[in-house]
Amino acid sequence: MPRISNFGGMTIVVYYNDHNPPHFHIIYNEVRCRILIESGKYMSGHQKLPKTKEKEALKWLELHRNDIMRAWNDCRANRVPSKIPPLY
Repeated sequence: MPRISNFGGMTIVVYYNDHNPPHFHIIYNEVRCRILIESGKYMSGHQKLPKTKEKEALKWLELHRNDIMRAWNDCRANRVPSKIPPLY
């Protein structure tokens, strides 16, 4: 489970050989959720972040969408993904 970024108490991870559609995982306290890279929407059936953390995560996604997609593709190819700068 490569950690690709950390900020605001959130840990952002992608998994090797994870299933489609492309997404990343956020761990924040007891909340575990998956966010679609393309749309920024939650994958169905998952917990949601507090609104302030959700806004931070979506801003980060907006700034780094290409990098996150590269990390997803690296993991799918069993390559170690690069770290992505935090939001702040």
